[in-house]
Amino acid sequence: MKVNNALKVTVVCSQLLLAASVFAAESKSADVFYYNLTDSFIANLDKILTQEGSEQGINLKKYNAADDAYAQSETLDIALADKKDTPLLINLVDSSYAGEFLASLPKDTTRQIIFFNRNVSDAALASYDNAWFVGTSPRESGRYQAEILVSYLKAHPDYDKNKNGVLDLVMLKGEQTHLDAVLRTQEVLKVLNEQGIKYKVVFSANANWQFQKGFDFMDQAVSSLTFNNIEAVVCNNDAMAMGAITDLNQYGYNLEDANKYIPVLGIDAIPEARKAVEEGRMLGTVCNDATKLSEVLVTMVKIDTKDSEEISKAIGLPVLDKRISIPYHKICNAQ
Repeated sequence: MKVNNALKVTVVCSQLLLAASVFAAESKSADVFYYNLTDSFIANLDKILTQEGSEQGINLKKYNAADDAYAQSETLDIALADKKDTPLLINLVDSSYAGEFLASLPKDTTRQIIFFNRNVSDAALASYDNAWFVGTSPRESGRYQAEILVSYLKAHPDYDKNKNGVLDLVMLKGEQTHLDAVLRTQEVLKVLNEQGIKYKVVFSANANWQFQKGFDFMDQAVSSLTFNNIEAVVCNNDAMAMGAITDLNQYGYNLEDANKYIPVLGIDAIPEARKAVEEGRMLGTVCNDATKLSEVLVTMVKIDTKDSEEISKAIGLPVLDKRISIPYHKICNAQ
């Protein structure tokens, strides 16, 4: 039986249109708002999240606030005005803005709002049905840092180079008012106390998560204290730790001479830090799992539900009071 060519074309076109409509129905979009893409961890997260989104059919439109809270709030307002239901993934410059932002949402919206990486208050999350936080426990990361350091000290009872009976500690911290920086620092010192490690913070500075400031403040510490009076360096993130290590390296420390070594610790496990640990230039870091974080964010966008049990089942992690905590793990060099 002969088939009319026009009919063939019509059938094929219909199939293509059907396939396109199915794809359109299955594909989704989300807007991602980063606090600062020059941050080493955030830049790495962006690469992983972009890949994960692409693999899962999620189209991500990205915005970089460049650490400008006002610019980010303006961008968020524009996003709200332009779109009705696109999920928003928000890495806030100023975490305290979460409540005000949620209060500005239209009363009839059900748009999914997922804050990530930078913690927001319980009150903010409770104020809107479809608001969530995906991140980590800052206390846990500080505890893991301290545990790595304590293990090193116990393996090296001669760590007290100046024989003053205490661990002389340099602390390089994030922003002064940033809750993660405060809690990470508190937990490190708490664990040292629990383990009976006598210590003295001989130098402390807010290097604001930045490599260059980590380098500069480490150099200030070396200049004012001398190497003999610095016995460990604990940093609230890897970018500052890498700055500190780079400064130490220029003086021949943390390279090949075992007698010229100061244990340095960070948080995030960015690629540069992992390499430094492998090479023995850095004692350890605590892995902030960007891959798992990305998987959770993309999965939540795909299912877009307000049901905590459904979310928990899909991501394989508990949801507690609208919070999903990504577990940390230690990465250290056996010195």
